[in-house]
Amino acid sequence: MHKAPFYALTLMTALAASGTFASAQSYDNQIKLAGISGLVSHDGIPDGFDAVNASAEQLEAYGFPMRPDPSDAKAYERWVKAVSLTRVKGEYINTGRFHRPVQKIKETKDATSNISKLESGNWSGYAITGGSPTFVQVEGLWIVPTVANTKSGENGYMSEWVGIDGDCSCNDLIQDGTEQQFTGGKASYYAWVEFIPEDEVEISSFPVAPGDVIEAYSSMTEKSGVVYGNYYMANYNTGKAVSTSLKIPPNTKFSGLSAEWIVERTEVNGSFSNPLPFYAYTYMDNAFAWRNGSSTAIPYLSKANQNIEMYQGNTALSKAYSQDSDSLWFEWLAY
Repeated sequence: MHKAPFYALTLMTALAASGTFASAQSYDNQIKLAGISGLVSHDGIPDGFDAVNASAEQLEAYGFPMRPDPSDAKAYERWVKAVSLTRVKGEYINTGRFHRPVQKIKETKDATSNISKLESGNWSGYAITGGSPTFVQVEGLWIVPTVANTKSGENGYMSEWVGIDGDCSCNDLIQDGTEQQFTGGKASYYAWVEFIPEDEVEISSFPVAPGDVIEAYSSMTEKSGVVYGNYYMANYNTGKAVSTSLKIPPNTKFSGLSAEWIVERTEVNGSFSNPLPFYAYTYMDNAFAWRNGSSTAIPYLSKANQNIEMYQGNTALSKAYSQDSDSLWFEWLAY
């Protein structure tokens, strides 16, 4: 399991030697939010801190995602851009909603391909399943789609996200993404993080809008025997980034057995059978995952995986199809 080294003493010694003393913890804000375990907002970094050239221990201490191997040119270039944006202070709302693990309807395996087909009641997208070591980080970049035209004036909810552990026999799911919904005759949008089985947490201080280019990382670390879900989101249109951690919920075990890139019908009031709002198409790039102990980026299409299509009864609602090894499209099909 990916464990945080004992970086604190080394960091403090180095700062003291340079005539400056700072504690990594002083840049964190412990947030008390009803129903949410151990929410931490990584609100700032020291003046002059260079994330691109920082150590792995310093990156973790200040809430940055794990550095990809520089030889993975695309993943590394995007990471450099993401960690170079201005950090914003996190403000959070427990929405009481959920982005559930995959609700399986039917799976069809193809002996001639590494891709199996899965029908789901709430997901469309791709997932890498199985293999070892466990997954510890996943990434995706997408353009926030415009939603409209919910059926018969009903409210409709959809989300786009990346995550770890939603497509396995697990009771955890680490994920972050954007919500696109059409309610009360109008569209609205927000960013969120979540550690299933607890609720979605909206990041109200990190606005998103249709057309914004979002880079999202979900990862896990273990500190003093406690697992944390870590989330880093970058908005290239606003030039801002936000970093959050959530302590693993009670009676939950991190598994690291699957990595996902998903468009989902959000669960609201205990149901995900609401109409899927019209989104036409949405594109996702940089669909990479990392396994424990490795900085090598794994493109979503390079391993045994599932291509997931969303259904309501016999009606296909949303599907995903590949463009290349690390980018894909989602297509709206029906309400």
